[in-house]
Amino acid sequence: MRRGFLKGASLKSDSTAEKHNVIKKDNVDKYEILELLGTGNFTKVFRGFDKINKIDVAIKVAEKSRLISIRKEDEILNEKKICMMINDNPSKNVVKLLSTFSDDENLYLVYELCTGGELWEKILPIGLRPLTQAKFFLAQLLISIEHIHNLGIIHRDIKAENCFITEEGWLKLGDFGSSITINETKCSSTNCNSSCECRFLMRRGRREFKYYVGTPQFMPPESIRNKPPTKAVDLWSFGCTVFQVISGYPPYNAPSEFLVYCRILGNKLVFPPDFPEDAKSLVELLLRHNPEERPNIEKIKKHKFFEQIDFGRFLSEENFHFICPPTLKDICLISISKTGKKFEEDQISRLKASESVMKSIKRISFDLERNIYEGPRDSWIDEFPEFIKNDFACESDGNTPLHESSE
Repeated sequence: MRRGFLKGASLKSDSTAEKHNVIKKDNVDKYEILELLGTGNFTKVFRGFDKINKIDVAIKVAEKSRLISIRKEDEILNEKKICMMINDNPSKNVVKLLSTFSDDENLYLVYELCTGGELWEKILPIGLRPLTQAKFFLAQLLISIEHIHNLGIIHRDIKAENCFITEEGWLKLGDFGSSITINETKCSSTNCNSSCECRFLMRRGRREFKYYVGTPQFMPPESIRNKPPTKAVDLWSFGCTVFQVISGYPPYNAPSEFLVYCRILGNKLVFPPDFPEDAKSLVELLLRHNPEERPNIEKIKKHKFFEQIDFGRFLSEENFHFICPPTLKDICLISISKTGKKFEEDQISRLKASESVMKSIKRISFDLERNIYEGPRDSWIDEFPEFIKNDFACESDGNTPLHESSE
């Protein structure tokens, strides 16, 4: 990764920078780059080491030439602005921005490191087990959404891939590049419609949709139609994430984005046969096409699905530990060598599973390596959960925010 950042744009060009004094200005020499953690559409995230404070951090690097070529300059600066707003009112369920700096070729955003990885890694291939643990993480996600909504921020890309787990098992919401403030969605026109200028952006002479934002499988109908977003946008995406966490895949999947949108707009929602009834009820409420009909966060907290969760303990200063769930690689007992990218057959054989299950494990692992997974394959789904229940069930330390009637 070359050093540098945006030509003609810098951290100082952000007019909100002077309003916030919680972000430090560093330089790349303060950090040691250790390993690549992930790659986004226009950024790379590395594990880094802060030589001054002696802590591990996550460093998001955006190459300015790449940003300019895909017209994403505003998005990375917007992420910084939103994170600075959150830093003024921090939450333990939101990833904290520690520092920002730039050089001639890149912009660097330094975040606290969540060593537990993404929630997405924990739910493959059949969803998070046991269900109490799924509720534990989803409750924390709901709290993080409530927090940013109270700050006047709409995330617009809620999904398990943007939820990060700490070493202690806490969930933190991150990746605010698509976020927007509620004030930015207001229109002065008395006749705002689909052709209103408030719904479009001009970038280098090109007219673009302003509110068509998000990941296709998690976008609500109003975003697909480029309507100004409300807080209900995040509640739709939260409903999709509830489905994703419990089933292992998003509720709306198709071979192309167009077909995904067709399924969303056509309300083509199919639940797995073993999907819990209380979770199904919640998802159906959240995935209502009319955003005004979706329940608010207080009603979601009181839904039967969350009746075992003590939200007061989440919001208190009380600390407790929850063992981080295993990833698919842990469950399958598979390790992929860094050089040969080959599965270790002897480790797979230790599962003593049927031949069909063995083949499916290899296929899923291959999908995971490519960051692609769209749901269960073949007939192994009925047999595979036994391995999780018997050998890989996640446990808590007995001090979790669940009511005494928990599962």
